[in-house]
Amino acid sequence: MRYLPLSLLLACGSENGINGIKPNAGGDSDILEESVPDSEEPDPKTPCDALSGTAHDVDLNTECDVSLQTGSFTPVVEYHFGTTSFCGPPAVGQIVDSNGSGAIDSDDMPAILLYQGTQVVALKGDNSGEYWRSARSNLGQDGGFAIGDLDGDGWPEVVAVNAQVATALNGRNGNIFWTSPDIARSLDPTGYNFPSIADMDADGIPEVTVGNAILNGEDGTIQGQGNKGKGAAPYGGTGTGGYYGTLSVPADLDGDGKMELVTGNTAYKPNGSVKWSNNGPDGLIAVADFDLDGQGEVVMTSGIYVSGLESDGSIAWGPITFSGNLGAPAVDDLDGDGTPEFVFAAQNQLIAMRWGGQRFWAANISDSSGAAGPVLFDFEGDGYPEVLYADETSIRFFSGLDGSVKMTSNQHGSYTILETPVVADVDNDDEVEIVLGHCSWNKSLSVYGDQNHSWPPGRKIWNQHAYQISNVGDLGDVPAGSTSNFATYNSFRSGDAGRPPGEWLDLGAEIFDVCEKECDDDKVYVGAWVTNAGNIEAPAGIPVSLRAGAGGAILATEYTTQVIPPGKTGEALTFVVSAAALGTETPVVVANKDAAGASVTQECESNNNIASWLDPVCAN
Repeated sequence: MRYLPLSLLLACGSENGINGIKPNAGGDSDILEESVPDSEEPDPKTPCDALSGTAHDVDLNTECDVSLQTGSFTPVVEYHFGTTSFCGPPAVGQIVDSNGSGAIDSDDMPAILLYQGTQVVALKGDNSGEYWRSARSNLGQDGGFAIGDLDGDGWPEVVAVNAQVATALNGRNGNIFWTSPDIARSLDPTGYNFPSIADMDADGIPEVTVGNAILNGEDGTIQGQGNKGKGAAPYGGTGTGGYYGTLSVPADLDGDGKMELVTGNTAYKPNGSVKWSNNGPDGLIAVADFDLDGQGEVVMTSGIYVSGLESDGSIAWGPITFSGNLGAPAVDDLDGDGTPEFVFAAQNQLIAMRWGGQRFWAANISDSSGAAGPVLFDFEGDGYPEVLYADETSIRFFSGLDGSVKMTSNQHGSYTILETPVVADVDNDDEVEIVLGHCSWNKSLSVYGDQNHSWPPGRKIWNQHAYQISNVGDLGDVPAGSTSNFATYNSFRSGDAGRPPGEWLDLGAEIFDVCEKECDDDKVYVGAWVTNAGNIEAPAGIPVSLRAGAGGAILATEYTTQVIPPGKTGEALTFVVSAAALGTETPVVVANKDAAGASVTQECESNNNIASWLDPVCAN
């Protein structure tokens, strides 16, 4: 074999030969053709019809075996920034070409987006200065941001919202990209507006959503505007005092490939027309497949009530009544049983519930308004997420498993108004940090890291309040509307919980053969497979992309159709691509990354999924 794997997984064992791999006829030469299982008899028609590779055992990556962590949890402040009030949440993403490569790439220093007064500031994540500060003021102050590539040019934009309009900024310099028409009737007049970015209609052009307004991402024009719910929270617990905030969520609830803009009582189509409305109160929502039926359900907090909605908006359970206002919920599998729970603030308690309204645990907080929200992340890598909540006096860290307090810091102050912390690797140190705004303290923002440097690597992006991992690629690209968070992560406002103790996946890639006998016909045949260094079965449907060089364009993508047993190689896949498209670059295969750069299935290590052929092909 002449492959050079760039992973940590390689080992050889049993000798079960795989031969006779034959690409199906038809299709463009540049596009991947389906492979034929090794059990099929080959029917040679060209010199490259039969690629040869030897399936083998793969050593398990036992470093992925993490037990339940019950030791110390020691967040420390890495730095503070600013002195003016900033509630948040901030947003994090790689929006500036800090390394001068000519494009946004994984080595660029992330930016933290926050307000200073009514200006937007892009702070370098390592606190080495500001990338830019918007020249224009009055872009917002009390709401949040959304980051995403609105025009498909590879450079993300930043969206801010005030009480009348949404404004998109060039992520590289903060200049105005567009300003929307007046959409005040879709917004909260006090300015607590939180935008999202999604390609709702799957046409390749993202939309910007805020309240019940849907804007064209390329120019900010109104694509649709609803007249019912906005994703707003009731004053006074019942809505008799009016509503505040706009926190709607784009999601494909029913799996039809197009997203709805979901609020507490209405789901809008991409053109703003009503898909369903239940004529109930508006509210703050989170979306997940709670009952594992393949469709999205909605958990809604509305004043003093919490309810569950089916994908068609009908009431599944509730409302359950509390004595104080409820904040926006977050979702993940807290106990490792395979089904998600949700967490929300209920005035001076943080509540974890199962779908159906059964209380899982409760913990004490200090939040008379109950208007902030939790976020979840598995900081200890043991399969159980921690719950972060910043209330009026402190930031608090709870065990997701039982709600026990793991750490409290009083370096915080807020009057709580729909804000949350965010979790991302903001300084490129391969460890996640916590970024937190302060509504009423002597600093604008704080960044927490781990005193013992034990926190795991994580994404360098948390792009919006309605964050759900697969809603955005690692570099700010926006996937099509058919992309669903349910099948892979099934979480919301969470950085993912990983797998329970004693279970792990660690996927790799290998190129087992390359045929250059048809170079004169501008064809190269590449045989590859996925390796599984985990101790549990890898599901079918793992993407494998063939690239022209490690950082080159994707020439073809194939998906596995069979499960991969632990410690084994998967089925053989055949790529047939243009030799000219490869040029002088070597063929490179990458496993478990979709077109947006997101992992399709959870694994303990996602940076070792690439393998390269040793030499350029068709060089003579």
